[in-house]
Amino acid sequence: MGKIKRASNRKKILLAIKEPILPSELVKKIYGKSSNFYFNIVSRALSELKKLKLVKIKNPRAKTGRVYELTPLGKIIKKRIK
Repeated sequence: MGKIKRASNRKKILLAIKEPILPSELVKKIYGKSSNFYFNIVSRALSELKKLKLVKIKNPRAKTGRVYELTPLGKIIKKRIK
């Protein structure tokens, strides 16, 4: 949980995921605009959250348009950091 609290981007993203969502939708939801700079931030944070087993990819075989959702552990952590 400390890795989430220390990193504001990971925390923002974890709190923003309510249902299965695309990274591009997260960019618009969190930052209010679409840009490659923000997309890279979100992609990196999602990758880190995936390594921590807090999010998973619903369609792992897709090369583009991957859909992310919270794991059961991710839901527990999200409740604790709210």
